[in-house]
Amino acid sequence: MKSVVVGVAVVVLLAAFEAQAQRSGVITARFEAPKGFTRVEVDDGSFGAWLRQRTILPEGTPVRSFDGDVVKAPWNKGVVELELPQKDLQQCADTAIRLYADYHREAGTLASTSFHATSGDEMPWARYARGERAVADGNALTWHAGQPAATAATEGNVYRAWLDDVFMYAGSISLAKDTVAVDGNLRPGDLLVQPGSPGHVLVVMDVAEQRVSEGGPRRQQLLLGQGFMPAQSFHVIGWFAPDDDGAVTVPSWPRAFGKQCRRRFR
Repeated sequence: MKSVVVGVAVVVLLAAFEAQAQRSGVITARFEAPKGFTRVEVDDGSFGAWLRQRTILPEGTPVRSFDGDVVKAPWNKGVVELELPQKDLQQCADTAIRLYADYHREAGTLASTSFHATSGDEMPWARYARGERAVADGNALTWHAGQPAATAATEGNVYRAWLDDVFMYAGSISLAKDTVAVDGNLRPGDLLVQPGSPGHVLVVMDVAEQRVSEGGPRRQQLLLGQGFMPAQSFHVIGWFAPDDDGAVTVPSWPRAFGKQCRRRFR
């Protein structure tokens, strides 16, 4: 009987370890470069390198909306582990902003991080950390002081409040102020942005390349991820090759992302 109990315990432990291994998988482990392509090099400490190490939840994890409902997303190839607030705020552009903010927070460079509202007003983290808050005043934002400055104990809550306000006032249109156009090949961390109401934003999680001939042009494949409307789990939608004109077509959006949609955070 004792050996049976021990055997059951071992099976349970092995199952737990396997589940943990699945949960701790990262982008590069789950999504190999397409056949014949090689991942591009990225600088250590860059946003692209950070994205490659994002955790992918176990296979079969569904996309869920902010209120917990399962979302029909046949293009979902893997849900990325990223907090989703219980508010309809963290949509497509907001998810890109969230990832970039989280990257700076982990890198210790949040003090210089700022995003623009659609009105053009800047919303720097530093002002929230000092106890200020942005408030809509017609088509602009005004600043009100009076909140306690962020401390080690409260920094997480203040960060959450800052992001919620950025999500409320920013969007696919305002990203033009926080990014620059990419003229040429894409790299991990870039965005594909169609501004509008509604617009859509895709995050380039990884890039693989293939040389057509010695010294010739490089063909790219892009590993793309997205948030969506309503606010929902950030998920990878797979590898996609730009066409001859550089446009990228994905199943989750009706319009192709032309070369003019290529953006990079400043």
